[in-house]
Amino acid sequence: MANPIDPKQSPWNLLGMALRHWRKDIRDIGLRPLADEINWSYSHLAKWERGEQQPHADAIKALDARLNAGGYLVALHAAVSELDQLRRGTLDEEPLDEDGYMERRELMRNAAAFAAAGAVAPVLTTLTDAWRMSSPDRSLPGASVTQAMIDDWENAADVHVRRAYFDPPATVLAAVAVDYTDMAPHLSRTQPAALQRDLTHAAARHTAVIAGKWFDLGNLREAHRWWAKTRELSIQSADPLLASSLRSWEVSYRRQDPHEDLADVLSTAREARRLAGDRPNVALVTALSAEAQTLASMGRTDEAVTALLRTEEVFTRLPAQITADRDWLRRGTYLDRSLIYTLAGDNRRAAEAQSAARNLYPATHRSAIVIQLHGAALQARTDPEQGADEALRIVGALPTGRRDTRVLRAAHIVLDVAPENARFLPAARELRALTAA
Repeated sequence: MANPIDPKQSPWNLLGMALRHWRKDIRDIGLRPLADEINWSYSHLAKWERGEQQPHADAIKALDARLNAGGYLVALHAAVSELDQLRRGTLDEEPLDEDGYMERRELMRNAAAFAAAGAVAPVLTTLTDAWRMSSPDRSLPGASVTQAMIDDWENAADVHVRRAYFDPPATVLAAVAVDYTDMAPHLSRTQPAALQRDLTHAAARHTAVIAGKWFDLGNLREAHRWWAKTRELSIQSADPLLASSLRSWEVSYRRQDPHEDLADVLSTAREARRLAGDRPNVALVTALSAEAQTLASMGRTDEAVTALLRTEEVFTRLPAQITADRDWLRRGTYLDRSLIYTLAGDNRRAAEAQSAARNLYPATHRSAIVIQLHGAALQARTDPEQGADEALRIVGALPTGRRDTRVLRAAHIVLDVAPENARFLPAARELRALTAA
């Protein structure tokens, strides 16, 4: 057995520290159960944790992908680069001083700060490389993917979308980057027509998640860049319903940016409705919902209510065979009602929607948190101090990594609906500072 590596003398042991931190502090799972769960070598994991073995960079990347943890294991991303540089002789293995070592350990202990500070920069580098590899001017002849690979990426997109409702955006972004980086080189190749359509379909779903998470992290330039990529890929997929759904997804984010031209956002929502066609389908329900939300955000509440009623009417006419998406669409109508009636000042209908939705979402689900903030806005109409205090409590109870752009915009609704003279109240000033940040 190799001698343990002194963490003050080498970055190797950062890998073990990262893995041990994630396993014990985040997952609370034993080493052998973890090895069994991910079908990995127990002895390798144990030696890596103890710093007794120097793993190959490729093995580290494979482990990170297997765990699908991304942001939780961001030390791996940073350390991989150091390992490669050590092997090439381009990085001096200088000892860390005591302060530097303790600073790294402190960063390990704080999962939220670690994800926010450590994950985003490596992920941006990864995605930028993937973006370049998938550019059409590098097109190469010959198929390089199988249908099984594409099906796996479609399944991965389902996982990323589900986790996006619960995990910090940095974590989701790091995880989806792994899959998109895998498929990016194949996008630059000329595939058989059917494979090309399916590949761009899966890729568009991934880039939509990437765009949304950049928005949540406050990087609007990257968000717009990846929404443009999503539109490009969805067109290539020759699936108008996918193109419609992903434009609606885009609208659901952009309407919450106070600097956006909401007329342009509304135009995108109506383009999504056009792409969905006239027959009742999931994409049409989603497009109508996006349009209703945007109208409400523009202050055109009467039109928003009309669009909401149209959304609900189309939902009731969905074909019976559509079952998989029916439940989340039904939950979404309550979220729409909560937002639109809250902004319209219809406290009764807003409260009814919020009450009905409480049993539809897990407590840590994003929509459950947003609906709670809508409830705080209802309070703020009659008692602005209480409403602002409640919004501060809701946001304060979240891990730092989940206090993202959309959560803060939902909290800001409290200030939007409160009486004008309430802006100088202490809680209102505190909430304004929080949401501005």
